[in-house]
Amino acid sequence: MFQGHEIDNNRCCIFFTNFKLLLINNIFIMYTKSLFFVIGIMWTMNSFGQPTFQKNIGVASNHYHDLNIEPIDDGSNDYIVAGNLFDVPMQNEELTLKRVDQNGNIVWIKKYTHNTFQHARIFDVENYLDLLFVTGSIDVNGTKRTFIARIDAITGNLLQANYYDILSTTLNSRGLHISYTQSDGDGDGQPDPGFIVGGFFSDCYILDTNCINNNFGFVMRTDFNLNLIWTIELDVLNTIDNQDYDFVNNITETSNGFFITGSATGITTNNVVLQEVLAHKIDFLGNFIWDKSYILGNSRDVSVDAFFDLSSQEIYMLSNYSVSHYFGVTVLNNATGVIDFSRSWFSSANDLNRYGFTIMESANSIDNLIITGYDKDENWVDINNNPLFGESNLFVHEFDKATGIQIGQSYQYLVPHVEPVGDEFNFWIGQMPLIYYPDISTQFGAPGTTPNYFHVGYRTDPPGTFTETELIRTTSNKRNVCENLDLMLNPNPITIQFSPVTSANIPNSETVLNINDVILTYTEEFCDPTLSVGDNNLDNMFIYPNPVIDILYLSKDNLNTYTVYDLLGRTAMEGTLITNKSIRVSSLKKGIYFIEVLDNNNAIRIIKFIKE
Repeated sequence: MFQGHEIDNNRCCIFFTNFKLLLINNIFIMYTKSLFFVIGIMWTMNSFGQPTFQKNIGVASNHYHDLNIEPIDDGSNDYIVAGNLFDVPMQNEELTLKRVDQNGNIVWIKKYTHNTFQHARIFDVENYLDLLFVTGSIDVNGTKRTFIARIDAITGNLLQANYYDILSTTLNSRGLHISYTQSDGDGDGQPDPGFIVGGFFSDCYILDTNCINNNFGFVMRTDFNLNLIWTIELDVLNTIDNQDYDFVNNITETSNGFFITGSATGITTNNVVLQEVLAHKIDFLGNFIWDKSYILGNSRDVSVDAFFDLSSQEIYMLSNYSVSHYFGVTVLNNATGVIDFSRSWFSSANDLNRYGFTIMESANSIDNLIITGYDKDENWVDINNNPLFGESNLFVHEFDKATGIQIGQSYQYLVPHVEPVGDEFNFWIGQMPLIYYPDISTQFGAPGTTPNYFHVGYRTDPPGTFTETELIRTTSNKRNVCENLDLMLNPNPITIQFSPVTSANIPNSETVLNINDVILTYTEEFCDPTLSVGDNNLDNMFIYPNPVIDILYLSKDNLNTYTVYDLLGRTAMEGTLITNKSIRVSSLKKGIYFIEVLDNNNAIRIIKFIKE
């Protein structure tokens, strides 16, 4: 029976005994404890006057994995999406990059291979003006070596690449993170433009926490031409058993050095070995400043990213804890490493297994931060009453830096996906990812406007079997244009046990690497839900070509009328479709439009298209 209601200008919630019906920005969602039914949806407009979007990009017979995102700082408002394409058994990969404009259009997409060496794999990408720099690993004669490559951001052409032998030519290594820096890297008091790279090396070819001769985290610094300046290792000596969790996954530059995240081999006071949070600080020369690595739970803890607040000189470290099945934030003093426990917390909610990947400043307020990550698994029912399941569903959470309290509505974007098995970096081999947490979100916008959020995730559309890239753009309200789930997360105080990590200089060497770039063939599709309720025989209608120059074709019969709207909702064209399934749009100016089609049964379908 009806129990109550709440109404404001943006939201109407009606609560019933066994389910809840929500109207959120013109979306109706009915859900029970674990199933969600999306009834209708309307598109939203952002601060640029452009529509937000959600689209997927696929390459035939290949799985995408290791996706990460980086804005391109050349005034274009484009961004780069890096990742790897895998075969069906997830045993062979190819490094890929795609440049995307702010409206989701592909500028170029390429893959990169070597004539002899195999398993070239990217883990992170960095931008500097019109150049891209990527890091990852490549198999050189049976040993995985960390590499760095320089790529032209305008064309995607590869310009230079080196691989590195860290400590020994017999050890395997992977670069998981790369950042640009202009700090003094050699102690001469002058800026040294170049790169800082973090990852791990080991005698094991495959990622393994029981590697006999241990895993070691590393940080290395190069100049702008990728020549080595220094390299350090991070390690905890474990004399109790063979477990080893020493990995570096991210590096954040502060005013006086680099803050390093990842994990380490934590040893409790009872001599129990666990995976612990890495919180390690070095100066610009690689020298140790402080370490506040700690154990929170009873199994696995890992730090994944950090935000440095220049005004307060504080570090906000994002971590995941297996004991809580959630993420948390630890606030540390940049100079001393002292933790502010009054503002440090971990999240909790009834629905478990949401893990943070990225932390960044809010587009709404400098007093807030944004955390994005992936949910391990979710079940829901779509508009056509189809039960769906999604792994790695992206969520967005905003919180107050001073209190940790949630700000506004947090969302999880519901996208069908099943993580393909067989790869060592599969996110869900265990309860949560072991060490690799790529940058999955960013924000940017035109000068003088509120930035938009850009995210990357995964989609496996039933009955399809291959994983595609899911691109999502939202306004600062964080809400996507397709199915989503409201989240309410609660902060809880942390109690920790410190377990120190040491770092020291180690030898390293570099070798020139020749990699080829090849243009990729791909498919793409916008997520454009039906925008009104009615007969569903228009649900599968599509238009082509899109983008279009002259004539736009419609795939369905028995159509009646059409209306074309511009981004401001003004009518740009209208007419009948009784004897024709095509529309000449050559008179339209270049830009983005929406076409509303009415069929003979009065069903309506609205689809976005681009006029070139």
